[in-house]
Amino acid sequence: MSLLPFELVTTVGAVLALLLRSNARVATAIAVGGLFAAAVTALAISPGQSVVIGGAGIATTEYLRLFLVLGATVGLLLAVVGQAVGSARDAAAVTLGVLATSALALSLPDARIAVLAATAGGGFGALVTLAPTGGRVGATVGTRVLRATVVAGTMAVAATAWIGRDLTDLAAQPVVFGLAYLAFALAVAIRFGAIPLHTWAAPLTDNVPETALPLVTAWAPAAFAIVALAWADASIAPLLVDLDAVRFVVLAIAISSIVLASVAALIQDDIEHIVGYAIIGDAGVILLAIAALDPAAWAPARTWILAFVVARSAFAAWAAATRSVFFTGRLTDLRGWAIRSPALGVILGVVVVASVGVPGLAAFDARGTIVALAIDGPLGALVLLGALSPLLYYGRVLLVGVGRPAGGAASARSLRPVVSPVDLTDLRSWLTRTWSDNLAVTATGGAALLAILALAVSFGAFGASSAAAGLPPTLDVSRESFAPEDPQAPVGSDAPSAPPADGEAGEAPSAPPSDDEPSEAPPAPSPDGSPSGAPSP
Repeated sequence: MSLLPFELVTTVGAVLALLLRSNARVATAIAVGGLFAAAVTALAISPGQSVVIGGAGIATTEYLRLFLVLGATVGLLLAVVGQAVGSARDAAAVTLGVLATSALALSLPDARIAVLAATAGGGFGALVTLAPTGGRVGATVGTRVLRATVVAGTMAVAATAWIGRDLTDLAAQPVVFGLAYLAFALAVAIRFGAIPLHTWAAPLTDNVPETALPLVTAWAPAAFAIVALAWADASIAPLLVDLDAVRFVVLAIAISSIVLASVAALIQDDIEHIVGYAIIGDAGVILLAIAALDPAAWAPARTWILAFVVARSAFAAWAAATRSVFFTGRLTDLRGWAIRSPALGVILGVVVVASVGVPGLAAFDARGTIVALAIDGPLGALVLLGALSPLLYYGRVLLVGVGRPAGGAASARSLRPVVSPVDLTDLRSWLTRTWSDNLAVTATGGAALLAILALAVSFGAFGASSAAAGLPPTLDVSRESFAPEDPQAPVGSDAPSAPPADGEAGEAPSAPPSDDEPSEAPPAPSPDGSPSGAPSP
């Protein structure tokens, strides 16, 4: 099974790096090497395979493969930028942990187990705030992150378990489905720190470096949201139940996050606070997809999630590089930054196009489709206009960048590479000196690579759109089984497999579905509440 090497690399790398955290150089080397190995093993994942152990198992999809490849690549670049700007030393190890748990969450057909894996990813994210240098403040913020993660995970587990029980004798079924759906939707909102549930996320920008922020508030919650989308489309959307009242609550949180986060980012003076609220605002679009309760939102939502996590990582890397070049992150001290460092201005321009988009880009069209499915009429047009509100705070940052530098403007490092003559007698000292002399260049280069990657994903490169339209994980594919074999069926025969065990999905389709061919109709909910199929895009 090609997913197992990825799990082995990320899990072992994360554990070793965290155990050796007292030796920063060794731990960082292990974590960075683990991220490189994770990218290689993610590329080797073959979609359409599954491992069955008893009545459960894991399965690979093209979307899982792309999510992990992007996650490992982005994590590696963020780790390099973080080392250049002096970021948290545990960030690379935490990235490995988040990737390991995300891989499980996106490969488990059973939503109940997938929720537990995605919740564990949030627990890893809290470790970034618990660095030894964080002190009491770091412990307080980390406790808030853990509390929000546990609360959200508990709500989601309760929702999936409640729907998974036998409801035939329950009189108030519509109420049950509505409460379960609301609980899972609110759990996603809590994990993203959506407004007004952002009290735990707001202090992160004061304690977590820019390059580590996307791990906690974007990548780890993204896996949780993908599980929620699959569960809602399989267990809630096919039912003829009036959920307008609870959908209104989810829509209100989504719209308030989109609009108010942009307003908050517009009035901030520190660029890391702008990054934090930018992530919350874009997460509101994901909540709109959950509120839509329409299988047609499946593909656009997952396309937007890919563009969201990569673009916001690029924005965080730009903020870290800017702070490294000018020794400050306050806009009042950065007047004229784009004139003094045109490379950073170009990088931010690419990030703006990747995150806000233009018509024709896969991410831009996906966001428009999500808004149209969630809200129709004039209100939908207003919400779509609000989704473009990031242009306001981006415009403010760019206006500051082209303004005339004030008398007390911050000094700027040169972005011209500095390479001293190679000293073959002491290569270690030469490498250390070269690294120290080019910290700003390294950070800016990493931010540029992330911006280009974000733009490519927003365009729909790497097969993002087709992967997003594929089925969620299902065990009805080519499999490697560890379950006891049917004594009536010879080994290696093409005889049909035994009926699914209690708690598994219902009838298997006559032909194995492929990851690139979505189903024609939304799947019926399985007895345990796990997605037994996939919504059609």
